[in-house]
Amino acid sequence: MKKKRILCTFMALAALLVFGGCGNKREEAPTEIESGEEEFVYVPEYHALGGAGSQIGKAVIGNDQDVFYLESDNAKVKLVSMDMGSGETEELPIELGEYQYITSLNEAGDGNLLIGVMCYGSADSMEVEEILIKKLSSDGKELQSMDVSEVFSQQPYFYISDILMDGEGNYYVSTGQEIYVLKPDGALYGQVNVGQYISSFFRMKDGKVGAAYYDSRGFVVNEVVPGQPELKPVNSSISFDYGTYQGGKDTDLLYTQEGVLLSCNLSDEKPEEILRWTDYDVNSTNLTSVALLSDGRIAALTNDFMSNDGGTELVVLTQKKKSEVPEKIILTYGTYYPSFFVERDITAFNRQSQKYRIMIKEYGDASMETSEKAEIYSKELESGQFPDIIDLTYCPMSLETLISVGAIEDLTPYLDADEIIKREDYVESALKAYERDGKLYAMMPYYGVEMIVGKTSEIGEERTWTVEDVIELLASKENGVELMPGANKSSIMAIMCTMNQDLFINKESGACSFTGEEFKKILEFANRFPNEASDNSTLDDLRSGRTLLDRGVITSVSQYQMYEYMFGGPVNLIGYPTFGESGMSFRSNGTTVAMGAGSENKEGVWEFIRFNVTKERQENVGSPNGGFPLLKSALEKQFEKDMESEYMNDENGNQTEVPKSTWSSSMGGEEFQVEVYAATKEQVDRVREMIETAQNAERMDQEVLNIILEEASGYFEGHKSVEDVASVIQNRVQLYLNETQ
Repeated sequence: MKKKRILCTFMALAALLVFGGCGNKREEAPTEIESGEEEFVYVPEYHALGGAGSQIGKAVIGNDQDVFYLESDNAKVKLVSMDMGSGETEELPIELGEYQYITSLNEAGDGNLLIGVMCYGSADSMEVEEILIKKLSSDGKELQSMDVSEVFSQQPYFYISDILMDGEGNYYVSTGQEIYVLKPDGALYGQVNVGQYISSFFRMKDGKVGAAYYDSRGFVVNEVVPGQPELKPVNSSISFDYGTYQGGKDTDLLYTQEGVLLSCNLSDEKPEEILRWTDYDVNSTNLTSVALLSDGRIAALTNDFMSNDGGTELVVLTQKKKSEVPEKIILTYGTYYPSFFVERDITAFNRQSQKYRIMIKEYGDASMETSEKAEIYSKELESGQFPDIIDLTYCPMSLETLISVGAIEDLTPYLDADEIIKREDYVESALKAYERDGKLYAMMPYYGVEMIVGKTSEIGEERTWTVEDVIELLASKENGVELMPGANKSSIMAIMCTMNQDLFINKESGACSFTGEEFKKILEFANRFPNEASDNSTLDDLRSGRTLLDRGVITSVSQYQMYEYMFGGPVNLIGYPTFGESGMSFRSNGTTVAMGAGSENKEGVWEFIRFNVTKERQENVGSPNGGFPLLKSALEKQFEKDMESEYMNDENGNQTEVPKSTWSSSMGGEEFQVEVYAATKEQVDRVREMIETAQNAERMDQEVLNIILEEASGYFEGHKSVEDVASVIQNRVQLYLNETQ
């Protein structure tokens, strides 16, 4: 009875959740290619571009044989070709004058290359004196050089980001947000100001040029029409979304969307699925270019911008007999949406594991409502067909529900017996975020802390507070002072009940208590917020005290520094008002997973969990704004980097401190940017204290929360008293708990 009721409750919970970017349901096995009686699979080979200490600029797949890329070493930029079969490289003989630099590289569409060359007056000059477009053969011989300086003479800091050529011989020059169309003789044909960053700039099979980017309509794929001041949306019934786009040789588009390589003509009703990149240990979010080669191979270029090592890589997928490929034990990874972190970590694990291979299993497809996906998930749970690895970030079920139905395994024995990682090496408070009743169900490699922040001069320096404290604070202010933007009665009620749920529900006995003073105070507190959330507060409101608080999830020291900028002075990370020790809670910000209790390969699942929290991964992979690392040494290493100043030499050779990062955000319709410099020890210590005092983010039973919010609306609307609402909630919740015991 209990299990059945929990599953029904889970369905209600799932219907309330929204998951973005969910893709089509995929096969659990690698793509197989039938050819006569032989059975083939794709086998990947990887080639790093560039030597040690060098930096790779633009890289393009030029033809069926070679990849071309710009390599910078000691301020010298050279054009290099790599044979895709052997991996051998050759520097192409490009003659450039002094202070002439190659800024862009692309394939011309006929097997030749296009490069953009910017010419400056001196090494320190920022003013362009000459702009050249050159056409080269695949062996580097100059076929054409065209001076287009006059066309761009009114742009003092003009920079060529990319160049393409259409089927008529016209040139398309992109600056990143603008596109200039030049006639074959170099004369200006027209100009389009896109106003957005162009994420993909490509030539289609018919010679037309396209541009893909985000704007107010969402993600759009447009055609550049020579002489037209605006871009033309492509005429297609296919729904496109963010991804890596280029023209195909035999189809209009070859693109990657939600981790899957797709091909289509614009007239098609739906695209053709070719493969899922993670099946071949490729992180699709790092893709920069893809090509289907005439001999059946697939070539791809990737750039690992998140790794400290960085690097551009060529991946070549070649068909081989399935019998010739060593088999590995398959581990299924169940999720609604394979995020960037998931793709990155799975591909890295698969490459180094000699025994296991993780393959992603998605529930539902993009056409389904969340409730439909939840039904698929629920049916598999009831039948015991759960994956080896359960994604907790994109999972419709709470950790507590998964535990209740026996779907996940306690990791404590695995951690205690492990010879590589030790419990004491990890941040204790963050490790406990996924502990329940002394059992550990997950280890989140990276995390943030959800909290409320306010200006210290307005709210004081206490680290915790109660509902009464907040009410007294608001009462001490003038009329018109707003407590916090972006919140309404229901959202605050849900947060406050969730964070204080242990006061109201005894999970061991199944008894509840909602008629006490604590719950009534939460009702009264939530009633101080508006019925509908509004976000009209501005930076000036925060700084002047007209708005007292803001809320968010802090994932880096630089984000804490941003809040100091927003409030115009020192801030207090005080958290939500509670009746307990801390009003701050952890939020997973990475690949956080549980071990399926029914898995037949639990040792392999543990290897993946351990892999993501090892010293090598924690200290060398990640992003300053991607969350705090779980490993103590990695966290302290990150704090040290946060406090290190960064410098550059100006045009006079003087050393000047430069920002470590820049935050772009908005508040009340006001856009603002924050340049963040080296943090102080005091700022780092405050963030460290925040992490040490945060608590686990246990979800409240969704059915209980639904009852509370439904009945509380009577008080919020003025129809019922606090006492009446508390009494009804007490009766309804207790009845529900009795039924589910």
